[in-house]
Amino acid sequence: MSDFTPISEPLRRDYSFGDEVPLLAGETEFEKPRGIHRVEVRPGLVRVHISQLTGGLAESRRRVLAYIADAGVSIDFLKLTPTGLSFVVSESRAVAVEQCLTPHGYHTSFHAERSLLIIHAVNMRDEEGLISRVLAEVIRSGVELEHLGDSHDRLLIVVPDSEAEALAARLRDLGEANSGGAA
Repeated sequence: MSDFTPISEPLRRDYSFGDEVPLLAGETEFEKPRGIHRVEVRPGLVRVHISQLTGGLAESRRRVLAYIADAGVSIDFLKLTPTGLSFVVSESRAVAVEQCLTPHGYHTSFHAERSLLIIHAVNMRDEEGLISRVLAEVIRSGVELEHLGDSHDRLLIVVPDSEAEALAARLRDLGEANSGGAA
Protein backbone atom coordinates (compact mmCIF):
# COMPACT_ATOMS: atom_id res chain seq x y z
CA MET A 1 0.00 0.00 0.00
CA SER A 2 1.24 3.48 -0.85
CA ASP A 3 1.52 6.56 1.35
CA PHE A 4 -0.01 8.60 -1.48
CA THR A 5 -2.95 10.73 -0.43
CA PRO A 6 -4.80 12.45 -3.25
CA ILE A 7 -4.88 16.21 -2.89
CA SER A 8 -8.32 17.65 -3.47
CA GLU A 9 -6.92 21.05 -4.43
CA PRO A 10 -3.64 20.38 -6.28
CA LEU A 11 -3.19 23.96 -7.46
CA ARG A 12 -3.31 25.60 -4.04
CA ARG A 13 -0.17 27.59 -3.23
CA ASP A 14 0.43 25.84 0.10
CA TYR A 15 0.88 22.54 -1.75
CA SER A 16 3.62 24.00 -3.96
CA PHE A 17 7.32 23.93 -3.21
CA GLY A 18 7.03 27.30 -1.55
CA ASP A 19 9.89 29.03 -3.36
CA GLU A 20 9.23 31.14 -6.42
CA VAL A 21 11.23 29.91 -9.38
CA PRO A 22 12.57 32.82 -11.43
CA LEU A 23 12.11 32.73 -15.20
CA LEU A 24 15.28 31.86 -17.04
CA ALA A 25 16.58 33.79 -20.03
CA GLY A 26 15.57 32.04 -23.23
CA GLU A 27 12.85 30.03 -21.51
CA THR A 28 10.19 28.66 -23.85
CA GLU A 29 6.85 30.41 -23.69
CA PHE A 30 4.04 27.85 -23.65
CA GLU A 31 1.14 30.13 -24.43
CA LYS A 32 1.13 32.23 -27.54
CA PRO A 33 -0.37 35.72 -27.34
CA ARG A 34 -3.93 36.29 -28.49
CA GLY A 35 -4.53 37.54 -32.01
CA ILE A 36 -2.52 36.88 -35.15
CA HIS A 37 0.96 35.73 -34.23
CA ARG A 38 2.23 34.42 -37.57
CA VAL A 39 1.36 34.48 -41.28
CA GLU A 40 2.90 31.89 -43.61
CA VAL A 41 2.90 31.72 -47.41
CA ARG A 42 3.18 28.30 -49.05
CA PRO A 43 3.40 28.48 -52.85
CA GLY A 44 3.32 25.57 -55.26
CA LEU A 45 -0.38 24.78 -55.59
CA VAL A 46 -2.82 24.28 -58.45
CA ARG A 47 -6.59 24.81 -58.17
CA VAL A 48 -8.56 22.22 -60.14
CA HIS A 49 -12.18 22.81 -61.14
CA ILE A 50 -14.32 20.05 -62.64
CA SER A 51 -17.66 21.27 -63.98
CA GLN A 52 -20.57 20.31 -66.18
CA LEU A 53 -20.92 16.86 -64.64
CA THR A 54 -23.84 15.00 -66.16
CA GLY A 55 -26.10 12.26 -64.88
CA GLY A 56 -26.47 11.98 -61.14
CA LEU A 57 -24.33 14.77 -59.71
CA ALA A 58 -23.50 12.93 -56.48
CA GLU A 59 -22.48 9.77 -58.33
CA SER A 60 -20.43 11.77 -60.85
CA ARG A 61 -18.57 13.52 -58.03
CA ARG A 62 -17.93 10.17 -56.36
CA ARG A 63 -16.49 8.75 -59.61
CA VAL A 64 -14.19 11.77 -60.07
CA LEU A 65 -12.90 11.40 -56.52
CA ALA A 66 -12.43 7.65 -56.99
CA TYR A 67 -10.29 8.22 -60.11
CA ILE A 68 -8.17 10.72 -58.20
CA ALA A 69 -7.80 8.37 -55.23
CA ASP A 70 -6.85 5.49 -57.55
CA ALA A 71 -4.11 7.74 -58.99
CA GLY A 72 -2.76 8.20 -55.46
CA VAL A 73 -3.28 11.95 -55.41
CA SER A 74 -3.99 13.81 -52.18
CA ILE A 75 -6.31 16.79 -52.49
CA ASP A 76 -7.13 19.70 -50.19
CA PHE A 77 -9.94 22.24 -49.94
CA LEU A 78 -12.59 20.09 -51.59
CA LYS A 79 -15.58 22.25 -52.47
CA LEU A 80 -18.81 21.14 -54.10
CA THR A 81 -20.01 23.43 -56.88
CA PRO A 82 -23.45 23.56 -58.52
CA THR A 83 -22.28 21.37 -61.42
CA GLY A 84 -19.14 19.68 -60.09
CA LEU A 85 -16.35 20.19 -57.60
CA SER A 86 -13.06 21.95 -57.07
CA PHE A 87 -9.98 21.31 -54.96
CA VAL A 88 -6.31 22.16 -54.59
CA VAL A 89 -3.32 19.89 -55.30
CA SER A 90 0.42 20.40 -55.22
CA GLU A 91 1.98 21.42 -58.54
CA SER A 92 3.85 18.13 -58.62
CA ARG A 93 0.56 16.15 -58.64
CA ALA A 94 -1.46 18.26 -61.10
CA VAL A 95 -0.28 16.20 -64.10
CA ALA A 96 -1.43 13.00 -62.38
CA VAL A 97 -4.88 14.53 -61.86
CA GLU A 98 -5.06 15.56 -65.51
CA GLN A 99 -3.95 12.10 -66.68
CA CYS A 100 -6.51 10.27 -64.56
CA LEU A 101 -9.44 12.50 -65.58
CA THR A 102 -8.75 13.20 -69.28
CA PRO A 103 -9.76 9.71 -70.53
CA HIS A 104 -13.20 10.21 -68.98
CA GLY A 105 -13.93 13.48 -70.82
CA TYR A 106 -14.57 15.68 -67.82
CA HIS A 107 -14.66 19.44 -68.31
CA THR A 108 -11.61 20.33 -66.22
CA SER A 109 -9.69 23.54 -65.71
CA PHE A 110 -6.35 23.96 -63.96
CA HIS A 111 -5.32 27.22 -62.32
CA ALA A 112 -1.62 27.06 -61.52
CA GLU A 113 0.56 29.39 -59.46
CA ARG A 114 -1.57 29.38 -56.32
CA SER A 115 -0.39 29.87 -52.74
CA LEU A 116 -1.78 28.94 -49.38
CA LEU A 117 -1.77 31.65 -46.73
CA ILE A 118 -1.88 30.30 -43.19
CA ILE A 119 -2.89 32.89 -40.62
CA HIS A 120 -2.06 31.55 -37.14
CA ALA A 121 -3.99 32.83 -34.12
CA VAL A 122 -4.59 31.04 -30.83
CA ASN A 123 -8.28 30.16 -30.33
CA MET A 124 -9.16 32.01 -33.51
CA ARG A 125 -12.79 30.92 -33.42
CA ASP A 126 -13.17 32.13 -29.83
CA GLU A 127 -11.62 35.56 -30.42
CA GLU A 128 -14.68 37.66 -31.14
CA GLY A 129 -14.42 39.36 -34.51
CA LEU A 130 -10.93 38.13 -35.39
CA ILE A 131 -11.93 36.06 -38.42
CA SER A 132 -14.19 38.86 -39.67
CA ARG A 133 -11.36 41.41 -39.30
CA VAL A 134 -9.02 39.16 -41.29
CA LEU A 135 -11.60 38.58 -44.02
CA ALA A 136 -12.45 42.28 -44.16
CA GLU A 137 -8.75 43.00 -44.76
CA VAL A 138 -8.63 40.34 -47.51
CA ILE A 139 -11.69 41.86 -49.18
CA ARG A 140 -10.27 45.41 -48.89
CA SER A 141 -7.06 44.21 -50.53
CA GLY A 142 -8.95 43.19 -53.68
CA VAL A 143 -7.14 39.84 -53.78
CA GLU A 144 -8.99 37.01 -55.51
CA LEU A 145 -9.97 34.69 -52.66
CA GLU A 146 -10.28 31.19 -54.15
CA HIS A 147 -10.65 28.91 -51.14
CA LEU A 148 -11.11 29.47 -47.44
CA GLY A 149 -10.92 27.13 -44.48
CA ASP A 150 -10.45 27.48 -40.76
CA SER A 151 -9.62 25.54 -37.64
CA HIS A 152 -9.43 26.45 -33.98
CA ASP A 153 -6.05 28.18 -34.40
CA ARG A 154 -5.65 29.16 -38.03
CA LEU A 155 -7.33 30.51 -41.14
CA LEU A 156 -6.33 29.01 -44.49
CA ILE A 157 -6.71 31.02 -47.70
CA VAL A 158 -5.82 30.05 -51.27
CA VAL A 159 -4.88 33.00 -53.51
CA PRO A 160 -2.90 33.57 -56.72
CA ASP A 161 0.87 33.53 -56.17
CA SER A 162 1.18 37.05 -57.56
CA GLU A 163 -0.92 38.44 -54.69
CA ALA A 164 0.16 36.17 -51.82
CA GLU A 165 3.16 38.06 -50.38
CA ALA A 166 1.45 41.46 -50.45
CA LEU A 167 -1.62 40.03 -48.72
CA ALA A 168 0.56 38.26 -46.14
CA ALA A 169 2.27 41.59 -45.36
CA ARG A 170 -1.11 43.29 -44.87
CA LEU A 171 -2.24 40.52 -42.53
CA ARG A 172 1.01 40.71 -40.55
CA ASP A 173 0.44 44.44 -40.17
CA LEU A 174 -3.14 43.75 -39.04
CA GLY A 175 -1.82 41.31 -36.46
CA GLU A 176 0.69 43.79 -35.12
CA ALA A 177 -1.87 46.59 -35.01
CA ASN A 178 -4.47 44.51 -33.16
CA SER A 179 -2.25 42.64 -30.73
CA GLY A 180 0.87 44.69 -30.39
CA GLY A 181 2.82 41.49 -31.04
CA ALA A 182 4.73 39.98 -33.90
CA ALA A 183 2.76 38.41 -36.71
